[in-house]
Amino acid sequence: EKSVELMRLFQSGKLKRGDLEKFLESCIETHRILHLNLSKASNLVNSFKQIAVDQSVEEKRWFKLKEYINEILLSLNPKLKKTKITVVVDCDDDLEMYAYPGGMSQIVTNFIVNSLIHAYDDGDEGTISIKIAKEGEEISFIYADYGKGIEKSYINKIFDPFFTTKRGAGGTGLGLNIVYNIVTHEYGGSIKCESSIGKGTTFKIKMPIK
Repeated sequence: EKSVELMRLFQSGKLKRGDLEKFLESCIETHRILHLNLSKASNLVNSFKQIAVDQSVEEKRWFKLKEYINEILLSLNPKLKKTKITVVVDCDDDLEMYAYPGGMSQIVTNFIVNSLIHAYDDGDEGTISIKIAKEGEEISFIYADYGKGIEKSYINKIFDPFFTTKRGAGGTGLGLNIVYNIVTHEYGGSIKCESSIGKGTTFKIKMPIK
C-alpha cells in the first residue's frame, strides 16, 4: 500500500522529500518486523519438522529430555502466548532417555492443551510445572498445574477414551487416553493422577530410562 501510494505521488509529480523520508522509515520498520517474524517462523518450522519426524518414524534413540521438551514448548508457543500461563521445566540439562521421542511430544502437548482447556479460564494467570529427574534406572516425570482441579468422581474416568467435561468447548476426551497409552504401552511405565478442587492437578509418571 505504501509503495503504491509513493508511485502515485511520483507519477503525478507531487512527490515531496518528506513523503520519501516517511516511506523509507516505514520500509525500515516493516523489514525489522518481517525479519523478526520470519526468524520465529523458521524456529517453529524446525521444531515442527523434528517432532513430525519423531512421530512418523518409529525409531528409538537417545534424546536429552530438557532440550526436547523446550522444542515442544516452542512449537506450542502460538497457543501459549495467547494466555497468561507460564510453563516451567525443571530438568537436568544432560538427562537422557532411550525411547521414541514422538511419544514425549504427545505427552507434553496433550498435558498442556488439557490444562489450557480445563484448568484455566481465559485471562487467568497461572503456572504449569514439569519436573523430571532420574531415580535409579527410571525417569520420574511430574506434571502439575495449579488451576481448577478435577472432581473426585471424575479421577477414575479421565484416562478413558472419549471422556470429557468440555465436549462443546474443544474437548475430545482423547488427550489423556493417548498419554495413558503412550506411558503404559509404548514406554512401559506407569501414571497416576492426584487432584484437589481449586488447587490443581498433578500427574506422576514413572518410566524406564531405556
